[in-house]
Amino acid sequence: MRFRLPKLLLGGYGLLVVGLPLAGLAYALLGSVGLAGPLAAGFTGRYWLALGHDPGLLYAALYSAGVALVAVGLSTGLALALVLGAQAALRRGPLLGLLYVPLLMPALVLAFYLFQLLSRSGWLSRLSYQAGLTSRLEAFPELVQDAAGVGIVLAHVLLTFPFLALLFQAIYQESRLDDYYQLTRTLGASAGQFRRRVALPLLLRRAAPTLLLSTVATLGAYDIPLLLGRPYPQMLSVYLTTRLQRFDLRELPAAYLAGFVVAGGLLVLLVPALRYTRRHAL
Repeated sequence: MRFRLPKLLLGGYGLLVVGLPLAGLAYALLGSVGLAGPLAAGFTGRYWLALGHDPGLLYAALYSAGVALVAVGLSTGLALALVLGAQAALRRGPLLGLLYVPLLMPALVLAFYLFQLLSRSGWLSRLSYQAGLTSRLEAFPELVQDAAGVGIVLAHVLLTFPFLALLFQAIYQESRLDDYYQLTRTLGASAGQFRRRVALPLLLRRAAPTLLLSTVATLGAYDIPLLLGRPYPQMLSVYLTTRLQRFDLRELPAAYLAGFVVAGGLLVLLVPALRYTRRHAL
């Protein structure tokens, strides 16, 4: 009985994590060819043929990829700069504990605070107007619900940067990079050479799987772009949800198809990428 319980738990976990998503993919595929869903009336390929004439999905994918890469790239750069440049503060001061504070905040709550802070009717806009920096509230720069996704990027950076900083700090200590630093200094290398040639490659190589998963998580985030984004362009998650929730049921097969293409494409890219990063992280 003691040996059966872990197997049952593992089987249940596998069903939830692997089985249900695969069942959802299968249902979406069947729905996209007219074999499932409220309008199932027999096999048809017209939704697949129409996909090539709809640039919305491609534009949403490119926009989401750009936002995700910029957000994770900025977070990675800031986290590396902090870990490589402020080891004394991270080890002895309260800075390390403060990094946990943003992680306690739900993403939707953070997005709401940023909207209140950065919108043209928000706190910074009103302070800027009262200080005479802008002639009217509408003259304040568009930082949320903007076409460039500045608010979305900022929200993800505020959530991802502390997480990556904690990750890099753990890797730094686990890899005993302080000992390598002393060794390289003994051999005549400068502090900058140690950071560029020893610490930076090691940290990035060990953290590569997590960086990849963080990019995918940002790519598929829903609550932050829902509040801080605009109707067009849309992030992938908002684009798919909008299509699935339309009142016209005739749109459902196309929405199933879009969801299947996105999920399938991410799986095709993610599995070999994770294998590659894990192999080179050792």
